[in-house]
Amino acid sequence: MKKLGLKLTISTIVLSTLLIVKVNAQPINIGGGVVIGTDRPNIGLKLNGTYGMGFLLENLSASAAFTLFVPSTTVNTTYNRWGVDIDGHYKFYEMSEFEFYALGGLNIASYTAKTTILGTSTRVSGTKPGFNAGVGAIYNFGDKMKAFSEFKYVMSSYDQAEITFGVLFEL
Repeated sequence: MKKLGLKLTISTIVLSTLLIVKVNAQPINIGGGVVIGTDRPNIGLKLNGTYGMGFLLENLSASAAFTLFVPSTTVNTTYNRWGVDIDGHYKFYEMSEFEFYALGGLNIASYTAKTTILGTSTRVSGTKPGFNAGVGAIYNFGDKMKAFSEFKYVMSSYDQAEITFGVLFEL
């Protein structure tokens, strides 16, 4: 009898949570853009998603992003890099169609440098965690489309500043 009561209680909590989430649906945006970084490789493409966190704090949203930098080659060395970012955004100012926000979060970056000299290759690579801090702006084109720009600094073993320009579409 206790197991039935426990199952019924858990089922009720799960269903109530699903109904509350459906009723209080938060905005979800998906998009991407171009990233310009200060370290090699310099140019990348970003896939980005944001989720409104108004149920916690009115001006808060969360963002998850994957950035793949275009490999670059100098005389003997090829550089590769990718990163995953989980950020919190806090909107601190709004002006007509613009929204300005501060951002902070976690970063995981992978970096590889392969050097070839006289047919002999050496490879240095690693994946390291880090932190993000920066600011961003969103321009609302309409109900379903937004342009965004961010400047952030990634603090880790693979430090770099990044500027991103992109577009988000509301689902």
